[in-house]
Amino acid sequence: MAEFETSSLSLDVSRIGALCVEEWESFLESMASVPVPQRQDLRGFFLNWVAVFIPEAFPSSLQSQMSTWMNAQIEASESANWGYVKPPLIGSTLFALTGSSWWLRIQLSNFADGGSLVRNFFHKSLGLVAPRITFDSYLVERLDFGMKAHYFYMDVALALYAVSLGDHETKIVNLKRWQEGFLNTHEKNAVDGFLNGSPVINPLQHWMLEKMTYVAMRLGSFPIAPPAYTGLPLGIKFSGVWEQMQAHPLFSSYIELKR
Repeated sequence: MAEFETSSLSLDVSRIGALCVEEWESFLESMASVPVPQRQDLRGFFLNWVAVFIPEAFPSSLQSQMSTWMNAQIEASESANWGYVKPPLIGSTLFALTGSSWWLRIQLSNFADGGSLVRNFFHKSLGLVAPRITFDSYLVERLDFGMKAHYFYMDVALALYAVSLGDHETKIVNLKRWQEGFLNTHEKNAVDGFLNGSPVINPLQHWMLEKMTYVAMRLGSFPIAPPAYTGLPLGIKFSGVWEQMQAHPLFSSYIELKR
């Protein structure tokens, strides 16, 4: 029997939808702040988490607003504008809601960005949606480029690759190819572990759990304004959300190559 399956606990979908609206409005208000406040990441992660695990709670009107805004951000990212660093978690949110990889354009186009902090942030912003991503030939090419760069650290990217959709045998071929070249220590441990079928330390767990602390606190708080009637169900079973999170590979201490 699944854990909490017989529990009567439920999550108030309408209230969570109202929290999403508040987080989005706060996100927009802080967009012009320099330096970018850390809470922007927390707000983006909260929206992304809801989109992945409780999409029923996401108001359709909010999704529409975010889509219009994100389209403008994607267009702006084509220019030399560092503003493209700010919205990747919003892109991941829209990807989770729609399944369209168009919304991941900023992260995927800059997957092998030369700036280590920017590149690492882009990789982490894909953590929640990694099990739904497919590494096509272009993305594998960018991963390949990063693996060959001596000054790059790609252990997070390898974790995303390991849990992503795709043919297991093709992944093995790529891992063996990378194993033959230069590897930094973290990448070597990951590649060797995946090829040997051994559990590999999850480099994303600390980041994911840190952001989950904020999610938990927000779910336990009340929205400033009472939620408007949206036609959403009054509640969703706690057990269903819990089981989804338990099944997500990047919340675990160790990960294995998806088969």
